[in-house]
Amino acid sequence: MFEKWAIAFADQIKRANPEETAPHDVLVFGFTIIFNLLFTVLLIMVVGWILDAYFLILQVGLSFMILRILTGGAHLHQSLACSITSLLLLAAIIWVPEKNIYIYCYWLFSLLLILKFAPYYEEHQLKHSAQWERKKKIFALVWLLLALIFYLYLGQAGFIFGALLQALLLTPMGIKSIHALDHIVNQLFKGGDKSEKTG
Repeated sequence: MFEKWAIAFADQIKRANPEETAPHDVLVFGFTIIFNLLFTVLLIMVVGWILDAYFLILQVGLSFMILRILTGGAHLHQSLACSITSLLLLAAIIWVPEKNIYIYCYWLFSLLLILKFAPYYEEHQLKHSAQWERKKKIFALVWLLLALIFYLYLGQAGFIFGALLQALLLTPMGIKSIHALDHIVNQLFKGGDKSEKTG
């Protein structure tokens, strides 16, 4: 779905200014990510309102997306499936118990998993230099520290929940689960749009 829109937008831009724009596949990639992100954020807001956990699910989503950018992860081929899966995972994680001791355990567990397993990239994905990856990992650890500060001083646990979700998805079991789900989705929707992995 998003890929078709991305291709249509890329076609229009290339027709309007073919010499001074990025290559067509780069434009499609960029638009697919933007449409997927906007759709996911919209879904998060709607589900947060339905579950009466609007700010909590927004915190979880923001933390998850920031750490996903910084630490990578397995992806689904189809962007719509990616958005729906992300939403279901975000909605599920807000139901974990919220006792103080549990929150600290979630944070410590997230820290250890990110230290051990981040970054993870699929074979087709662009990998940055080792120096840049170290910087991204440092930023991820800084974000984890900020998540803990938000909890300690503002009582907001959502950022830690989002970190926990991303940390779990970086584990071998998390990666294997996403790949298995991707296989199922591809079997169900054979022939669907798969021009970019964005999940």
